[in-house]
Amino acid sequence: METSVHHQPKRRRWRGLRQQWKLLGLFEIDSQHEFYSLTCMMKDGLSAATQSSIDNAPTTELTDDDFRSQVTQIHKDFTMETFAGPVFASLRSSLGMTEQEYQQSLCSENCYLQFISNSKSKADFFLTNDKRFFLKTQNQREIKFLLANLKIYMEHLRKYPHSLLVKFLGVHRIKIPYKKKKYFIVMQSVFYPDDRINARYDIKGCEVSRWTEPAPEGSQIIVVLKDLNFEGQFINLERQRSWLLRQVEIDTHFLRRLHVLDYSLLLAYQPLHQDERHQSLSFATLIMRTKKSVEPRLQSGPFRHCRCPRGSPG
Repeated sequence: METSVHHQPKRRRWRGLRQQWKLLGLFEIDSQHEFYSLTCMMKDGLSAATQSSIDNAPTTELTDDDFRSQVTQIHKDFTMETFAGPVFASLRSSLGMTEQEYQQSLCSENCYLQFISNSKSKADFFLTNDKRFFLKTQNQREIKFLLANLKIYMEHLRKYPHSLLVKFLGVHRIKIPYKKKKYFIVMQSVFYPDDRINARYDIKGCEVSRWTEPAPEGSQIIVVLKDLNFEGQFINLERQRSWLLRQVEIDTHFLRRLHVLDYSLLLAYQPLHQDERHQSLSFATLIMRTKKSVEPRLQSGPFRHCRCPRGSPG
């Protein structure tokens, strides 16, 4: 009896969290969900792939063989292939991410979340339960393109560590007997942590079909707005303006070299804390302080700044 009473508040909090996700356009992929089996395979496969990376720490210097690497691991009901594993492990390390925390986030007991996107692509989007990483299904052509250009992508990130390009953290393929192969990528969520974000924009620099109906006033549903929704607004970057614009130019030039046409600049607004309004704080410092401020949660102030990671191609 005492055990039942002890766990009741926890169950109530869990039910409340699940209801909140539904309001935000996120859906828990539980055992009744159509993608439950697939995401369980993703978790098992990613756990084994990351464990292999933990047991075989990547070398400091990447070789051509690392970029061509293709490792297959056999599981009970499926096999999973990991492409260029040492390369992505090296990138994760350069971002200050340990393999253990990567594994813990991707492979926790908690269910993945399905994100209902207004993207025109037919890709499926999943979020880890802590909303730190995105998983996105891709077609074979897109995967081949990414892997073919992986070396110059890595060189770009090494040369420009503050690049706004999306950070790809893994490329995988799941094979299920008598079913179509599933390719998917793992990406760092540019909206993590999202506790304080109150507006999101996907900016392409054009006006055709670039309006999204905003959520009703007072609604908690997550709506990613577009160019025409942003019309009439501005971002005051002050001293950060020059480097940010320069980095946008550099990243855009890189994408043009690859003949990539469809990409976005993702913007997020969030309130600043009282001690974050100090003018001497750099843009990068504000972002780092934001990440550290998730725990404990502090009282938000009225001012805002933006996070401007460049969206993934397609």
